[in-house]
Amino acid sequence: MPKEKKRGKKAAVLPVLAAANASQDDDDNMSTASDMTCSTAKGSDDDGMSEIECYESKIKEAMDLALEKSVQTRVKALDALTTALQKRVMTSFLIDNYITMTDLVERALNKGKGSEMVAGAKLGSLMLLTLATYEEAEQVYHILQPLLLKIMKDPSATPAARQQCTTTLALSCFLACQDVSELQTTCTALHAIYAQSLPKGNGELPTPSAPVTAFHAAAVSGFCLLISIMSPTYVYSIADRFVNEMFSLLGSADVDMRITAGEAVALAYELARKHDDDYSWKREEELSTALNDLATDSQKFRAKKDRKQQRASFRDVIRTVDEDESPYEALTIGPQHQRQHIELDSWSMKLQYQALCNSLAQGVNHHFTFNVGVRNIYDLGPPPLKMDVNALLRSKVKRPNHQSEATKSRIRARNKTRDNRADDKEYYD
Repeated sequence: MPKEKKRGKKAAVLPVLAAANASQDDDDNMSTASDMTCSTAKGSDDDGMSEIECYESKIKEAMDLALEKSVQTRVKALDALTTALQKRVMTSFLIDNYITMTDLVERALNKGKGSEMVAGAKLGSLMLLTLATYEEAEQVYHILQPLLLKIMKDPSATPAARQQCTTTLALSCFLACQDVSELQTTCTALHAIYAQSLPKGNGELPTPSAPVTAFHAAAVSGFCLLISIMSPTYVYSIADRFVNEMFSLLGSADVDMRITAGEAVALAYELARKHDDDYSWKREEELSTALNDLATDSQKFRAKKDRKQQRASFRDVIRTVDEDESPYEALTIGPQHQRQHIELDSWSMKLQYQALCNSLAQGVNHHFTFNVGVRNIYDLGPPPLKMDVNALLRSKVKRPNHQSEATKSRIRARNKTRDNRADDKEYYD
C-alpha cells in the first residue's frame, strides 16, 4: 500500500503568505506595517503571535524557500516576498534582515535565468523603496548596481530580464544614489541602450531603422527619471541632442515608445526652460507637425485603445512644447478617513509617480500613506497615525429596533391607510 505524501513547507508557506497578502486587498485600512505606526494590531493566531509577527514569520519562511533547489519554488518565493513588501511597509523588518534579503536578490541575478532574474530585480526595487531615506538603502544599491548594469548590457539575457533590470537600475539610482557623477554614468549607460534603436544616419523623417522593443522604451523611461532630478543646466546642455533622438523615435511602431518619446520631449523642454525661458529646438516646426499628427492620429490599422491613449498623451505634450503649459493631475491617496491630495503639476513629478506606481503595483495607496521615503519625494509630511477603523465602522451601524410586536403591527396598519385618507379629504372655502 503506497504511503501518503506528507505536505511539506514548500506547499504550505507560499499559499499562506499569499493569503495574508490577499487579505490586504479587502481593506487597506487594516494594514499595520508602517515603521512609524506599526504594531497596533490586536489580532493573534493560535500560537499567541500578533498579526505583524505572524506576517514576518511567513516572510522568513518564504526567504528560506528562496534558497531551495527547485527553480519554480525559488521564483514563487521571490514573487511572494515582492508582494509582501508591496502590501506592507516592512521597514523595521528589512533593517534587521536586509543583508539576508540582499543575498537572495544577488543570488537570483548572478545564478538565475529568465524568470528568476526578473523576480530578483523586482524584489530589489521593493527593498530600496522600503528602505528609502535609510543608510541601508545605499548599501543595497552599491551591491546590486553592478549586477543590474551587467544584465542590462548582456545581449544573451532574456528581453524580460534586461527590461526589468533596466527599470530597477533607474529606480534604485533615483532613490539611493548620492553621487552626481554616478548619476551621469548611469544615464550614459541607459543612453547606449536606447541608442541602438535610433536611425544610423541623420534622417529627416522620424522613422527609426532598428526594431524598437519594450526594453528600449524602459531605457528611455529610466533616462527621463534620472534627468528629472538633475540640474536644469545639465539638461539644457544635452537638450538639443536628446530632443533630436526622441524626434526619431516618434515614428516607432510601438505605441508605448511613441508615448514615452513624446513625454521625454516635454520633460526636456520643461527642464531646459528652467535654465533658459526661450529655449526651443532648432527644428521646432517639424517637431510641432509630428506632435500634432500623433495627437490627431486616426489610422485604422492602430488599435482603438492605442489611438485614444496616444491622442490624450500628445495633447499634453503639445501644450508644453507650444504653449509652455505644465500638465496637471490631482490625486487622492491614503485610506478612508485619512485622505491626502497630491498635485502632479510638472512632467518631472508625473514621470516619477509613474515609475513608483510601476514598482509598487497594488501597494501604491499604502506606501504613499505610510512609507516615509515615498512621502518625502512629494513633501507629504510624516505618516498619519493609525486610526481605530473598527470603532469608526461600529459607529455607523444602525441601532436595533426594540419596539414591541404590537407597536410594529399598529404602525404597519396606520401606514396602509395614511396615503388613502389624505386623498379622500375635501376642502371647502
